[in-house]
Amino acid sequence: MDFKNLPPLIFPSSNRTERALITKLKKEGRIHAVGPRLYSSLPKEEWASAVRGNWATLVSTLFPGVLLSHRTALEITPSSEGVVFITSGTSRTLNYPGLTLKFIKGPKALEDDSNFMNIRYSSLARALLENLSTVHKNEKRQRNLPRKNIEKKLEEILHLKGEKELCKIRDRARQIAEQLNWAKEFKKLNALISAMLGMGESNKLVTKSAKARSIGKPYDTSALERFEILFAALKTQIWSEEKSAFNSSEHFKNKACFEAYFSNYIEGTTFELEEAEEIIFDRKVYEQRPKDSHDVLGTFQIVSDPNEICLTPITFKAFENLMKKRHLKLMGARPEVQPGNYKNKSNSNRAGNTHFVHPDYLLGTLEQGFKFYLELPEGLARAIYIMFLIAEIHPFADGNGRLARVFMNAELTKKSMSRIIIPNVFREDYVGALRAMSRRGRTAPMIKMIRKAFKFSDLNFENYQKVLEHIKAHRWFEEPADSKIIL
Repeated sequence: MDFKNLPPLIFPSSNRTERALITKLKKEGRIHAVGPRLYSSLPKEEWASAVRGNWATLVSTLFPGVLLSHRTALEITPSSEGVVFITSGTSRTLNYPGLTLKFIKGPKALEDDSNFMNIRYSSLARALLENLSTVHKNEKRQRNLPRKNIEKKLEEILHLKGEKELCKIRDRARQIAEQLNWAKEFKKLNALISAMLGMGESNKLVTKSAKARSIGKPYDTSALERFEILFAALKTQIWSEEKSAFNSSEHFKNKACFEAYFSNYIEGTTFELEEAEEIIFDRKVYEQRPKDSHDVLGTFQIVSDPNEICLTPITFKAFENLMKKRHLKLMGARPEVQPGNYKNKSNSNRAGNTHFVHPDYLLGTLEQGFKFYLELPEGLARAIYIMFLIAEIHPFADGNGRLARVFMNAELTKKSMSRIIIPNVFREDYVGALRAMSRRGRTAPMIKMIRKAFKFSDLNFENYQKVLEHIKAHRWFEEPADSKIIL
């Protein structure tokens, strides 16, 4: 042991020389006893943080071979109250600054209980049974995870490893229950698993997400949390219902052209404007890029149809049907992405490090998220929400960004408000705001971004050449790395 640079925590030693040094350091006031068989060289106000941060080292050093159990075996960290639960031959409690070791009398480790830093921890099957054991309601330190956390753990297993793995864990739990005489605990676990597999009583479950899974409609709880955050922010905003002053047929058609061009450009389907004009107005298909040509034309055909672009859903079934119909129109030239059909496990999509809602959770998440949409006022609030709902869930293998913006502008068209265009130069503002909402739950950047886009998009597109000169002068066609939009 190097006593020149003292470690924050010091454990007793069997070495006579080191014991003498520890005694000397105590007398000099350089270290202090902070708990059973534990010393610290830190100031008193830092003891709790050091002990809590090194809890595993403390347990493995002072109590090698013990069994971490109950909630500790599932969390592999002290509880929020700083308690670590250990099954041993006796019951006792040891207190350290910031940490309590609660020893519970119980059966020793089994052969499949895992190893962790020279200590053991209960296998998943055993830990689930332990966390379903009966405890006194007034127990000072709750050794068991709340039921909702156990259901969440079972959901994770189902989601990541499937029914086969969950059934395997149940079979092992049955063996452990017979060996340790834990019949009551297994009965509870079996009821939970059966309910989640749709073969038991859903009223045995306590969380909404577990109940949804039991009826075959599981949903992504983290995505739903983000939808709830956005809903709350949108619900409390004051929204203008300012109508657009521009409503001629030429304005409508020309704006739809630019909307289709820019919406595809964001997604990497890039053409020169002259080429896009030929695709849209002359129905030209570029031989080297027939699918890209159709993407632009399909977008235009939706957003330029005054009967189509004002349609908004009033029921979830109508929402589904409208999404599938519009997606088929948008991506009809790309059979590899199964236009009009939800993504599946073979074509499930991601963007960089961002994983979108898993196909197993897609339908349930859409349905739960749509409920918030119905509670928002028509206009910008619904436009922002439904755009993010589709973009975040990514229900199809491709074309989700374009589809999200179509639905956003349908909300605005229905209220005779100016439709939003996201030009090239504004792409990073748009994507960055979506990321802030998706990754950090920050609503302000997205709401601010959409309000800004709503204002600069409210132009008169009736005279094509005149508006083209305007948006060129305001840098709409430039790359975001090179320029900023002029308002």
